[in-house]
Amino acid sequence: MYKNSVFAVVLSVMVLGCNGVNQDVTNKRINDDTNASQIDINLTQAISDGNIAGYDASKNGTDDVYQNYLAVINYLRSLHITCNDEAAISGPASLDMAWNNHLEASAKEHSEDMKKSNWYDHDGSGTVNDLTAQELGLDRGSHFDERIEHNGFAGSLKAENIAISEGNHEMPSDYWLRVMEGWMASTHGHCSNIMHPHLTQFGMYESRAEPDSNGTYKIYWTQDFGSD
Repeated sequence: MYKNSVFAVVLSVMVLGCNGVNQDVTNKRINDDTNASQIDINLTQAISDGNIAGYDASKNGTDDVYQNYLAVINYLRSLHITCNDEAAISGPASLDMAWNNHLEASAKEHSEDMKKSNWYDHDGSGTVNDLTAQELGLDRGSHFDERIEHNGFAGSLKAENIAISEGNHEMPSDYWLRVMEGWMASTHGHCSNIMHPHLTQFGMYESRAEPDSNGTYKIYWTQDFGSD
């Protein structure tokens, strides 16, 4: 598990150094001669070209958006990208991720905590909005693996990506595609969490805060991953 400093990905998105897989496998390179080197990702173009099976633009901004999340992450995994980050994970060769409601619940808890607490970190806020910390009686913010386990996921490997966007105009419902591109371009482990062949379960959640007095508002994204 590791954490790095905040850095800019695109104009209004910040991505925090990921919490990587909490096992020794994190820093092992997965060798696969079919893997291509990391490339620039343009998800809008891929959607326009009809390359992302199962993607339906009408689902963005609805309860069914998880189907698009899953379609995009499995498209990315099919590209055999070698990530340009500390873990240097490459692959997977063919293994798709499956949507997991427990991981979605964990991602929702953390996105909502960050939104309500005006907080941005992999550790929870430690406030009443940090439900895992409150329910476990912790005297600190919850850790990502604690949230995942507390929300019912029992797999041995766990990982998390988070991102924040801030703006004073309404972000389109598919803005998460830019966040995904930012994670893939990251040099701090986000790409390796997405590409890791041993992470096969996935959940993601977006929380949008109310605008402040200046009309500025924030959006928080959390991705949680696990093994079967």
